[in-house]
Amino acid sequence: MFTQREELARRLPENGWRVAAVEESGLEWWADEIWLIESVWSPGGLRLHLTFLVDPSAGSRRAKGQRVWAVGTSAVRPADRGSAEGKPLLPLGHGWRTRLPEFFTGLSGLREAKE
Repeated sequence: MFTQREELARRLPENGWRVAAVEESGLEWWADEIWLIESVWSPGGLRLHLTFLVDPSAGSRRAKGQRVWAVGTSAVRPADRGSAEGKPLLPLGHGWRTRLPEFFTGLSGLREAKE
């Protein structure tokens, strides 16, 4: 998951986003991390939450970064797993890099819908 996280962080600025905050501790079992991202392209100021989702079958003995299956998007900080699994959703399994353009297109669509 660390490779995926680093690649996502690297590509956010290229697509008009910045990471405003990262939550790593005190999270529910289903969230490995929650990023607050903010649009720096017009219209600026849109904030979204990206949640690194833990596989429900992972169990309680999971180390940080293990068994993360996807990144979900939400307009507000997710209160439960269902709201954290919003679209666009980026599955982090095999072929995840090929899905990055579609993920960023989805984020751009949310930015454009704000106008």
